[in-house]
Amino acid sequence: MIDIIASSGATPAREAALYHLNTGGSRMRAELGLASASVRLNRDDAIVAASACELLHNASLVHDDISDGDLLRRGALTVCSAYGPGIALCTGDLLFAAAFQAASQIQDSVTRLHLTRSMAQAAARVIGGQSIELAHADERKTPTRREYLSATRAKTAPLIELPIRIGLIDNSTPPVSDRHCSALAEAIGLAYQILDDLDDLQPVSADTSAPTLHKLHAWWHHQPLASPAHTESIIARCLWHANAALSRARRLAADLPSPLNGCVDTLIDQLADKARR
Repeated sequence: MIDIIASSGATPAREAALYHLNTGGSRMRAELGLASASVRLNRDDAIVAASACELLHNASLVHDDISDGDLLRRGALTVCSAYGPGIALCTGDLLFAAAFQAASQIQDSVTRLHLTRSMAQAAARVIGGQSIELAHADERKTPTRREYLSATRAKTAPLIELPIRIGLIDNSTPPVSDRHCSALAEAIGLAYQILDDLDDLQPVSADTSAPTLHKLHAWWHHQPLASPAHTESIIARCLWHANAALSRARRLAADLPSPLNGCVDTLIDQLADKARR
């Protein structure tokens, strides 16, 4: 994955992309991609396909940090903070290009065509979801539950569904429908996003350590909107939604072929542990 970026030529965008990739991350999408691809691909193609999914995800992170104005990611300065918004924009674009370059190297022609098309569709959905969130931030509106779910489906689920489907495009045993994969990714994505939002707890003010939380279904770009008096009930409601989504995901994951089902179960277990706060 890093080799694709390193081969792109010495530019500030390449330097920033390598900086971003070296900050770490869970590599969750790469793990899902490897597990799924191993159902029908040789190891080399599986690695390249998983790398393409991970690069696409990281491209979206770099662009998100520009939009959100986030200073830190993974405990380090964001690309936007370290290099400025202009270089960060170019860096995200470079990572997008690298993702498609990786996909083009897959030897299995059916997978290469399917993954390239799916990546373009996933990227378009993620961009749409981010635009929904930004529109509410610009208007300083609290989104409704339906709007929150719509944005989560668009922004978070596609880049989870993408690696899951790599090895399921034809003749998978047992057969898994596109609708099944979408429902699974939406359930995991919703839980993931809610728990990520809970991580945005902030002190109410400089002279108190009591946390407050922007309401479930309220982005306003990580600004606390909820009254401190309601924080515990809001957290409880968030966790109820997250755990319900994880229960749905667990039922759906049972129908996946091995080793993908085990990888998805591990991810669900990790999110469930995070929900036990």
